[in-house]
Amino acid sequence: MVLTSREIASVILIGAAVVVVLAVPKFRAHMAPSIRAVVRAAFVLRLVWLYIVVVIMSVASTGVAWLIGLWDVSLLKDAAIITATVVFPMTFRSLSFKSGGELTHALVRDTFALAALLTVYLDAAPLPLGWEIVYQLAAIFFITIQAFASTKAEFAPAKKVSDVSVFLLGAFLLIWTSASLIQTPPDWSDFFQSLFFGFWLPLSLLPFFYLFGYFAVTETTLARFRAFRKPLSPRVTTAVMIGTRLRLSLLTRLTGRYKAIADATGFRDGLLKMVQFRADLDRRDAEETERLRRLSAGAGATGVDDDGLHRDRREFEVTKKRLDWIWTCQNGQYDRQGGRYWDHLTDLIVDAEKHGLPADHGFLVEISDSGQTWRSWRRTPGGAVLAVGGRERRSMFYFQGDEPPDTWPSGSVGGWRDAAREAWPPDWNHNDGTRL
Repeated sequence: MVLTSREIASVILIGAAVVVVLAVPKFRAHMAPSIRAVVRAAFVLRLVWLYIVVVIMSVASTGVAWLIGLWDVSLLKDAAIITATVVFPMTFRSLSFKSGGELTHALVRDTFALAALLTVYLDAAPLPLGWEIVYQLAAIFFITIQAFASTKAEFAPAKKVSDVSVFLLGAFLLIWTSASLIQTPPDWSDFFQSLFFGFWLPLSLLPFFYLFGYFAVTETTLARFRAFRKPLSPRVTTAVMIGTRLRLSLLTRLTGRYKAIADATGFRDGLLKMVQFRADLDRRDAEETERLRRLSAGAGATGVDDDGLHRDRREFEVTKKRLDWIWTCQNGQYDRQGGRYWDHLTDLIVDAEKHGLPADHGFLVEISDSGQTWRSWRRTPGGAVLAVGGRERRSMFYFQGDEPPDTWPSGSVGGWRDAAREAWPPDWNHNDGTRL
């Protein structure tokens, strides 16, 4: 097992970083406590056992690959790298997937991308050692700038420069690798053996990832019952596992909404409650399908229906939620703004990108000359106008119409409704949210 110049350069840079952290007192003082905390957290007994199990599974998969001719000792380095960069991360990521299909899609995508990267990037055509160090330093620098610059809009120019730089570094490596492979073709048998083994090792562990994810989500679900309701008895726990049919997609939807399962008197009652749980999921799925169908069918329609609801309901849910948040922030900021409502924080409060809205989001906040009355409105893509406002601390008024409000919030004036004392406008009273 011989290291390439690319791998040697990586070892040198990692070693240099460790030496700098240990040798420079300022770095050591700042980073040593954090490093110790990370090490302690990473090597608690429960995680150590998990690491052992993951390594055993990886070794077992590699052994099967050896039996069928996909692996030999020359690929020992590949097995270690794939275990560290794919198998371990996917084991922990399996906790966050909502279904087996989602897990499978992510595993296949990451496996094919990373296996090709490892085969071509690490082994095919490394640069001379000196240039490898320079290249990797440049890559680390620009990727760090790229990640940091993506956190705030004001860093957009730096992000563009880093994006272009990372693209050029990737293009250079692709050209270099392609030219090297053309000039000095590799042993294609070894090349494809490495490539196929890179596919085999993670994909063959899919059942392990699934079972680990299911076990971890089960533990989380049982802990939630213990914390907020009462512990499930072994019989009811068995009923829950049978009732979810060992499907991750069902188990992840066993939320606090179904806490009554904890009241099951035994195994049979637990099974009955799980039947009711699945029936409720089916009902919600059907309602969500119908909601999305109506949302799609109503796109472009004009006017309101017999219930006073606008027919085109695109972005109604996010608009109402953002307007409610503006109301919350108006009341929260009142004292900080010197006993006045604000009209200059709209972009910050709306946070359009986070909520899937365009940068030109269309929310407008207006205040009276005295700063004691305010209103905020937005026109949805279908042309409806929704608004919220207030005139005393904590007061809330809702509005719907086809044109923006031209009066200040007041009960039953200009289309405004006092949310605490009057019936809400139909668009505000309607649930546009997901049924799931």
